[in-house]
Amino acid sequence: MTAMLEVRRLAVSYGGLSAVDGVSLEVQPGEIVSIIGMNGAGKTSILNAISGIVPSAGGEILFEGESITGLATHAIVARGVVQVPEGRLIFGTLSVEENLRVAAYSQGEFLLRQRTRHDFRRLFPTLADKLDQPAASLSGGEAQMLALARGLEAGPRLLLLDEPSLGLSPKLAADVFDLIERLREGGLTILMVEQNVRRTLALADRAYVLESGRIALEGSAAELLSDDGLVANYLGMSPASS
Repeated sequence: MTAMLEVRRLAVSYGGLSAVDGVSLEVQPGEIVSIIGMNGAGKTSILNAISGIVPSAGGEILFEGESITGLATHAIVARGVVQVPEGRLIFGTLSVEENLRVAAYSQGEFLLRQRTRHDFRRLFPTLADKLDQPAASLSGGEAQMLALARGLEAGPRLLLLDEPSLGLSPKLAADVFDLIERLREGGLTILMVEQNVRRTLALADRAYVLESGRIALEGSAAELLSDDGLVANYLGMSPASS
């Protein structure tokens, strides 16, 4: 089976300093794959390079067998690779619905489609009655849901999630993880960076452990979850704190 995403020996540098050094990974259709590691390990840099937000200093990125290395971000999004960034980055002065409609711009549907996609109300019931409200009025959990909904409005075949539970209460984080599981059940392929190691490994099919810009360990999420030394050895925390 051809991988949906294949990253080969990726390198990313900032000002001559290496952030990612020779990382190779792949994501098969229908999988949830997680990248875990300490802050500063290079996780977000990998997602940003895949999305074309930052240039790669070496290596190659293939999507559905074709190179997307060096393409502009809008061209990558048009092919079906959509990133939901850390920090949400929603437009606070626009309404919830306007945020969603802006996302359709990448598919040539801006201001043409008058309704959100048909499953919006099922996936995001807390936002369904707030479409006319300014995005700035949303709670943190609602803002994260809007960021996810906006990503889905762009019509991804591969969704890149960067710390989707960051800053959320345990209850709201659980809601986000439940939504991600439903998206996978609907056939969406997901590559995710996430700080909640145990919850992520319980959800993912496979995972890569990143340390100082390099892959330190990889395997099925179940295997990594059963490794008592994983968190302590590669993330610098006791297992109970993860």
